Formats: sequence, structure tokens, C-alpha cells
Amino acid sequence: MQGTSRKEKCGYTWMRIGYADARFANTIKLFSLSAIIVLALWVYWEIPKTAWRLAAFLAIYLVAALLYLNLGVWLHEHFHCLAFWRTAHKKQTRIHFKRKYILMLSGYYRVRGAISYRIMRRALLAPINLSLCLLILGWLGSFVLPGWWFPTLLTLAVAGIIDMTHDIYMCVQIRSIGEKGKYWDRGEAIEVVWKDQAS
Repeated sequence: MQGTSRKEKCGYTWMRIGYADARFANTIKLFSLSAIIVLALWVYWEIPKTAWRLAAFLAIYLVAALLYLNLGVWLHEHFHCLAFWRTAHKKQTRIHFKRKYILMLSGYYRVRGAISYRIMRRALLAPINLSLCLLILGWLGSFVLPGWWFPTLLTLAVAGIIDMTHDIYMCVQIRSIGEKGKYWDRGEAIEVVWKDQAS
């Protein structure tokens, strides 16, 4: 499901929030891909000017892409679940992974039971820590590793933001509902029920 659907019954409002709509997703992709192009040019510039420069550039990005599409995706889902670590939902959280095109991992997590707004918001935004870790790792490595290391890790950090597109969309959608709602995370969609005080 893409976007949101909403209905009202007996004074309560029920909303289902799916993947980001095309406008929201394209906006994030536009800014992120622009940043990736600039970072890729930076990586290329930092590689020594030899006959193997282009091959080295392609190899660096191929290895980086394979790492993110496997380890990065795995960490992304586990960061989501860290938000439930010290809550009653810890044992009710499950991560489901599957292989796409052999070299690509995909996954989602599901949680049984109603979730508070505070925990739901924290779970949705938790993977931002992956991008922050990549940023810090890139910066620390820049002191001892080749010049292409830092922009490559920054590229992966931006890829982490792209990977969060649907999470950010869901977080934006639930912000206006806030604490008055009860949330259910269905893995590929969020359901929320609330009663307006005016009702």
C-alpha cells in the first residue's frame, strides 16, 4: 500500500499508513541523489590519477553498494528494533529478511500489540543512527585512510537516508496525531486509531 487511507466509525478515526507516496519519495530521492553525485565526483577526484582510476572508482562503489545492500539493510532493521529493547514489546518484535536478486537483502520488522506514539516515533527514526555511525566512521578513518574513504562513507550515509524514506513519511503522518493515538506496526504499514477530543 502507498500513501494513507482513513475512515471514521463510532467517534473513532482509523488510519492506515503505507509506503511514501510518489511526491514525498521523489523529493527525498532528488536531494539524496544530487548529494550522491557530488560525493561520487569527490571520490573520483581523490583516487590517484593512473590508468586504473576508473576501474578503482567502480570497484570502490561496487563493494560499498554490496556492503550496504546486505550489512546495511540488516543493521537498518535492527536499529528499528532497538527502540523496543527496554519495553514490553521486546519479545513481540520480529524481523523478516529475504533475498532479492541473490546479492540484495530486504527486510521488515513487525510488532505485536498496541504501541505508544513515543515508542513508535523512536522506532521509525532509529535507523538515522546508522547514517550517523557511517558519518563518524568515515571521519575517523579519514585521518589514516586514503582520501576517497570519507566521501565513500558519506555516500553510504546518504543511502541510509534514502532507505529511511518510508520511515520518515510514516513519522510525518503520525506527528499530528501524537499521543492521542494507539499504533500498530504491521511491518509494511502502520495502523493508528484515535478519538478526537471534539468527538
